[in-house]
Amino acid sequence: MWRWAVGVLCVLALGGCGERPGGLDGDLTDDWRPMAAATPFRPQAGTCHADLVQSTTVDSYAPMPCAEPHLAETVAVATVRKQSTALAFAACSTAAGAFLGGDWRTGWVVLQPVLPSKAAWAGGARWVRCDVAETSPVDGSLVHRTGSLKGSVRTGGRLRMGCANPTVEGDKVTEMHPVPCPKAHTAEFAGLFTTAKARSADLSGDEVARGCDRAIAAFTGLADDSTLPSRVGWLGFPPDDTAWQMGDRSIRCFLWLNGEKVTGSYHGAGPGKLKIHYGSR
Repeated sequence: MWRWAVGVLCVLALGGCGERPGGLDGDLTDDWRPMAAATPFRPQAGTCHADLVQSTTVDSYAPMPCAEPHLAETVAVATVRKQSTALAFAACSTAAGAFLGGDWRTGWVVLQPVLPSKAAWAGGARWVRCDVAETSPVDGSLVHRTGSLKGSVRTGGRLRMGCANPTVEGDKVTEMHPVPCPKAHTAEFAGLFTTAKARSADLSGDEVARGCDRAIAAFTGLADDSTLPSRVGWLGFPPDDTAWQMGDRSIRCFLWLNGEKVTGSYHGAGPGKLKIHYGSR
C-alpha cells in the first residue's frame, strides 16, 4: 500500500515524465463515484448480552447468541427523536409487553432502555435498545440464563407473577417464593396501581395501602370499602430508585392472608370466600 501511494504521488507531481496510455485523461478523480454517507451505528434486536447497561457505543457493543449464558436480551430497537430517558422507557415498555406476551411489570423481569452515548447521539444515532432481564423473586437479583424470554409473561407464562409464599419480618418482605396456585400459599399477585408522584420518597404508606386495596378489590371481586382490610391484607412492591427515575411508577400489589395457608386462586373469589375475620393487618 505504501509503495502504491508513492507511485500515485509520482504521477501527480511528474505528469510530464511519460506519455499517458490511451483512454486516460490524467485526472484520477473525475470518474470516481462519491462515497456513501456514513450510517450511524444501530444495534440489532434478537440478540443477548453479558451485562445489563444503560448506554452503549459501537466499541462496547458485544452481542451474543441467546443460547449462551447471558443477563440481558434485546427485545426491540425503537426510533426516538429526543435523548430522553422517559420517552425511551415508554417506547420500550410497549415493545417489551408485545415481546413478553404481557405487561412486563406483571412478571419477574426488569426493563432497561439502553441509549446511545452522547457522542453517538451527536453523530446522528436516534435509537433506544430495549433490553429485558430475568430477576429472582427471592431477592431481586438478576438471573444468568440461556434461551429467550419471549412469551414468558403471558397468562400462565413461567415468569408471570402469581401465587407465592413471602417471608415477612415486621413490615418488610425479605423473600418471595413463587409456587403454583394449586399448592399451599399465603399471597397472590393481584395487580398494579400507578402513582403520579415524581419522587419515590413522596410515596406514602397510606397511598400504597389505598392503591393496593383498589387493585385487590378489583382482582377478588370485593367491594373497596371499610370491610376490605378485615377480609384480606396486602403487600406492595414499589420500583427501586433507578427504575423510578427511568419512568416506572407502578406498585406491584399482592393480596396477603397474614400467614394463613390456602390453595387455589382468589381471582373473583368474592365475599363468600374472603370473609371478615381479620381484626387488623
